[in-house]
Amino acid sequence: MKCPNCGYDSPPGMKFCGMCGTRLARVCPACDFANPPDFHFCGQCGTPLTEEPALVPRPQPPPVEDQVPTLPVPAPLTNSLIYQPTSLPTSLEGERRLATVLLADVMGSTDLLEQVGSEAWVEIMNRVLRILESEVYRFGGEVDQFRGDGLVAFFGATSAHEDDPERAVLTGLAMHKALEPYAAELAERETIDLRLRVGVHTGEVIVTSIGDSRQYSEDTAMGAGLAIAARMETAAEPGTVLVSENTYRLVESQFEWQPLGEITVKGVSQPIAVYRPLAPRPDAERVHRLQAYGLSIPLIGREAEFQALKGRVEDLYDGRGGIAMVTGEKGLGKSFLVAEVHQHFVRHGALWAEAYEQAPSPPAFLIWLRGRCRSYNQSWPYSMWLDLLGNWLKMREGEPKEEIRDRLRRQAELLWGDRSTEYYPYLATFLSLPLETDFAERVRHLDAEGLRQQFFFTLRSWVEAMVKRGPLVLAFADVHWADTTSLDMLKYCLPLCDHEALLWLIEFRPERTSPVWEFHHHVETEYPHRLTTLSLPPLTEDQSREFIERLIGPDVLPAETYALVLGKAEGNPYYIEELIRSLIEQGVLVRDAQTGRWRATRAVASLDLPDTLQSLLLARIDGLSSKERRVLQMAAVIGSVFWSNVLQTLAGDDMPLKAHLTALQRAQLIYERRRVPDLGMEYAFKSTLIRDAAYESILSAQREAYHLKVAEYLEGLFGPERLTQYCGALAYHYRQAGKPRKELFYTLQAAEQARKIYANAEALEHYTRALELLDEMEAQTADEDRLHAIRTQRFEVLNGRREVFHLRGDFDAERADAQALLPLAQQLDDQPTWLIDALLQQPGVAYWRSREELDAGIPMAQQALTLARQLGDRRREMQSLVAIANQRLWINDPTAWGLAERALELARQLGDRRYEVSILIGMGQVYAWSDQPERGMEYLEAALPICQALDDKMAEIDLLNLIGLQFERSGDYYRLLTEYHQKRLEISREIGHRPRESNALMQCGQIQSLYLGDYDAGLALLEECLRIREDTPGAAFALLRIAQVQVAQGRYDEALDALEQARHIIGVQAVHEMGHAGLRLVSAILYNALGDEAHLHEALELAAQTSQLVAEAPLTRQYEMAAACESAAAHLGLARCAADEAERQAHRRQALESSQAALNIYQHFGFVQIIECVSEEILFRHSQALAANGREAEAAEYLQRAYGEMMRKHNLIPPDSPFRRTYLENIPLHRDIRAAYDVSKKVGLIGQVRKRDAG
Repeated sequence: MKCPNCGYDSPPGMKFCGMCGTRLARVCPACDFANPPDFHFCGQCGTPLTEEPALVPRPQPPPVEDQVPTLPVPAPLTNSLIYQPTSLPTSLEGERRLATVLLADVMGSTDLLEQVGSEAWVEIMNRVLRILESEVYRFGGEVDQFRGDGLVAFFGATSAHEDDPERAVLTGLAMHKALEPYAAELAERETIDLRLRVGVHTGEVIVTSIGDSRQYSEDTAMGAGLAIAARMETAAEPGTVLVSENTYRLVESQFEWQPLGEITVKGVSQPIAVYRPLAPRPDAERVHRLQAYGLSIPLIGREAEFQALKGRVEDLYDGRGGIAMVTGEKGLGKSFLVAEVHQHFVRHGALWAEAYEQAPSPPAFLIWLRGRCRSYNQSWPYSMWLDLLGNWLKMREGEPKEEIRDRLRRQAELLWGDRSTEYYPYLATFLSLPLETDFAERVRHLDAEGLRQQFFFTLRSWVEAMVKRGPLVLAFADVHWADTTSLDMLKYCLPLCDHEALLWLIEFRPERTSPVWEFHHHVETEYPHRLTTLSLPPLTEDQSREFIERLIGPDVLPAETYALVLGKAEGNPYYIEELIRSLIEQGVLVRDAQTGRWRATRAVASLDLPDTLQSLLLARIDGLSSKERRVLQMAAVIGSVFWSNVLQTLAGDDMPLKAHLTALQRAQLIYERRRVPDLGMEYAFKSTLIRDAAYESILSAQREAYHLKVAEYLEGLFGPERLTQYCGALAYHYRQAGKPRKELFYTLQAAEQARKIYANAEALEHYTRALELLDEMEAQTADEDRLHAIRTQRFEVLNGRREVFHLRGDFDAERADAQALLPLAQQLDDQPTWLIDALLQQPGVAYWRSREELDAGIPMAQQALTLARQLGDRRREMQSLVAIANQRLWINDPTAWGLAERALELARQLGDRRYEVSILIGMGQVYAWSDQPERGMEYLEAALPICQALDDKMAEIDLLNLIGLQFERSGDYYRLLTEYHQKRLEISREIGHRPRESNALMQCGQIQSLYLGDYDAGLALLEECLRIREDTPGAAFALLRIAQVQVAQGRYDEALDALEQARHIIGVQAVHEMGHAGLRLVSAILYNALGDEAHLHEALELAAQTSQLVAEAPLTRQYEMAAACESAAAHLGLARCAADEAERQAHRRQALESSQAALNIYQHFGFVQIIECVSEEILFRHSQALAANGREAEAAEYLQRAYGEMMRKHNLIPPDSPFRRTYLENIPLHRDIRAAYDVSKKVGLIGQVRKRDAG
């Protein structure tokens, strides 16, 4: 029998070629008859011989006893001669799949039929179709149907491979090549021009059974993908393959291409770009898919592995060989790591070559060769070594074999010299190259075993010869796809690394079913002294984030998109790359042509699986049995987390679920978590992407049925109390089941539940979905009662969402929802309570950004109060009173206090403890910042026990702020920071309350920087606060604190910019009088620091304005105290600038008057409670003013007091805290006090003060 691979005539009865190992016969699985290798059906019994599963199962012959069944007497015919099915299937059953469709047909077959006649035409077509079919199955595809002059084949329809698109394109190219001999034969014999057209497209298909099984049915794949593939085929030039853009994008780097523009496809709205594949591209020339967008792939999280592998290669220079095994799941960066190490030594070698260019005896340079295994070559003997030698010889697709043979002979002579003839014939035979006659005779006499031994011996000799030329790395990639014969040869050659400068570098995935698993165990057992194993783990979240930032730049993706990518990718770099590529293709990421920087055009709420990942994940799923796959799909419907009892309900009682779940765990697809009462064992998917792929493969109708069954099961299982924790799940399942009313019911419950526990993102999602449902329902009904009910629900949903927007700090969205309430309430005119609630949430009532907005809100609040009193609704009366009290406080109307007291009285009468504590805290805060702080403490003491009983997080945040004031007054800044404001920050973040978080950030930032001297860390917190408060009045306060820190750091220009921004906000928005006072004081602080005469005069003016503001507005005199302190500093500065002695004396006197005024106010209060000033500063300025006026003894006394006050606060900071150093060394005021104190000690003034005090 003649070998189809090498042409060798084997003796009769041989099953494999004795020369190359190719299979000669296809043994029938039914009768064991040995058929020729190109037979697809047994010539003895007719059984199919195809090893790959056919898409359409062929019927098997029935058992002998069933071949002649006893038939019943037929019943009389009915009126109709056409079969009437008793029932129709309720829904289509099958799977949704991503598949690559290949269509091939013979060009001009109709003309050929006329030319040769029917019988000859059928014979020709049969031969053609057999040739084409064999190529389909060689690359792992499935022929779906023959179409007279062509065929339809699928790659990935019933059994997916991660490289199905590549297989399909290779098949198309191989078809043309395989047909060439027969086409030449026909051309010579019959003058027939036999040419083929092939079209390829990758897209979604539905794999299902069509027809009625009682008449005729078949399993097939259907969908738009077939139509597009057919259009590709008809548009292809004879003798070529035409590929759609979908397929091209997936295999762009694997082939050389000719772009052919766009074509239109019937039923597809947009033209489709098409491409012609010319030839496979060698591995060395392949570029990364993201490089098409100018992105370079970073090496992140693999630094240790890089150094380890580099070290093993460097060992070769010292003559030490080894084995390095790099293992990890698909996409974790095995090949990339190896490539990076290779590139390192390529660069290293180039430098060496340059350095030794003129040397008489240059050193041996590193040789690095690579062989790759391919998924479709797993049954091809020696495929790994064939690829290695092909790369060594730089073989190219389509290159004449004679040229490759000649190149091989020259290389053999270089390697072995005169002994090359001992090895060359076997290498040529191994590579299936045509041998010269004398060499062919030497090989021909060998039997299969003899030839195998020669192959092993020759390849080992080749490795030995190569390593003599220099340190050698033989790298094998994707060895999990290696055939057993390749691994046997590798085992045979492995010992060479014990004595030679040879590194075996082997990359593979840890797949237990692959032959490499046993090989790995063999290497671990036999070569522990040479082995280095590098197992690549997934990237951490921080590493994944860095990976993305290195790809596209920092802060490019919105936070929600970042979270989606990180969650989907699960630390897999390849997944990250494909998801980023998907965002680029969707236009979510675009690159600025001028700057080259990437930017996001929008945030995305969901990420579809890219086709590359879908193929990869389906390939894993297709390794399961059909029942295991069905269980996985049903589990995916339940969710990323699912329970055995719910799954059993979907599967039915007859399904042996435990066995299938165990199989899924062994396949590393799911894992057990815990046992849950009533729900059974809880499982989770190991990868959300696997869950997504399994879920997407289910047809829509089946999914809906499953979702409905899950929802109804959960609904019936729990009572109302326990059901609340599953409301979100029920809403989701009813949504997927297409039941909007049920979905709305549970969506509203889920939203309320989420809002109560401050799960703000979930609450927002549920509220927004509820509004979408209400929109749909309103559009579908004209019934007035139903419309009224929908509008009341809409009001509640908008109000709930408004509150969530407030918590999240999305003030524009909060404003929009609040304004939408008013017209809605006016539609519900039969119930005035809706109008009251709407009025109380309007801009100008609940909050305001300008005085004009407040003025507009005052009558609305009054209207709400009037309506509430008319209805006798005391709760809404209380709420209205609070709103009016807040308005009047802002405009300095003293009647506000009486209104607040009345609201407090109503809260107590109603027993509304939450509102009571809210009013108490509010009044306490107002008094705490007034000149009556003791009244504030009274309200605080009343609120404290109520708050503790309620366990109210928001009240706790506000109480911590009030309680902390006593530590600010006493100067215990460390405790104020760590026990109060950092705790406030923690709780506000825990509940997602962005406004309170921003306040806590500002407090922490100003304490850490201005009080404790850690300027950089404090400034970072203040800037974070500013980001939250952007475009709100509160931004002014953050900017004032930032400016104050920048002044302390000597960054005066930046401080000026910050103050200008604050001045703009205060000028156009409604900022409390404290903001106006703060702007003047911080500006005065800056101008005093600048120190020139003009700025010092401006500081005096600003200090005077501040004092005037305190006199006119209900502001605490603490601001007057700080203004006097800055006035004293300005006068002292002007005294130094004055040229005239009289002017100097005047400024000195005024400085003393100002410092005395500041001291008097300080002594009245006994503390300082505003951030623009501290107690030691007041004492120090008074000391300076006294000294300037010649009162040295008194100046020394106040300097002693200033120093003592500073050190008292310093001693309150724990000894091990770094703040002890920053407090003394970083704060300019403290440096000045210490310097003045040291000088005073040296001249003896401080000593005199101490003696006097002691006396």
